[in-house]
Amino acid sequence: IAFKTGMSFEMSTFSPKDKLTGKINYQVKDVHKEGSSTVMDIVAQFEDEDGKKRDPYPVHYTCTGDELIADLSGMALGMQSNMKDMEMKLKTNKLTYPGKLSVGQKLSDGQMDADLLNGGNTMATMSMTMTNRQVEGQQSVTTPAGTFDTYKVTADMNFENRVMGITIKKPMRVVSYRTNNQILDIKSETYNKNGKLMGYTLLTKAN
Repeated sequence: IAFKTGMSFEMSTFSPKDKLTGKINYQVKDVHKEGSSTVMDIVAQFEDEDGKKRDPYPVHYTCTGDELIADLSGMALGMQSNMKDMEMKLKTNKLTYPGKLSVGQKLSDGQMDADLLNGGNTMATMSMTMTNRQVEGQQSVTTPAGTFDTYKVTADMNFENRVMGITIKKPMRVVSYRTNNQILDIKSETYNKNGKLMGYTLLTKAN
């Protein structure tokens, strides 16, 4: 993937009824080598549907040549709309994609574990696991950023929040549409355990 400093991307999140619920803007700040890998330092900023921005936070993507290791914190931030005063301290954060996707591929599990802090105190812990990930097919997807030939990747996601001793579990199914030459999903849909669409994300700008 050829990424350069200064590139920017916009992901927009929508309700099942196609109402805009927020945007995440990604700015590529630095692209550098670490050993044989290429690391992209990106600054992401969440903006709610009223245009109110949260503090920017760093996101890292690593390309080893064979694999792209993605950062799951953007996904968590989009889901945790009540996190505006929280600081997220990541413990595990890894989701791997092969350099070239092909139909029928099974992908390795992804996981993110984080503590949510407020004023230095841990208020909650959060964990997200992605299992049963596989490439199910190919599909053309059109978004405001253009038309893309994508691979459809499905996964089971379990989202767990532990707040003051109470654990809240949310099993979900995620269907994402990806290309080999973009680090972000072109489109991603989240379904609840009964198969009902809860919301979706689109790549709306790519510069």
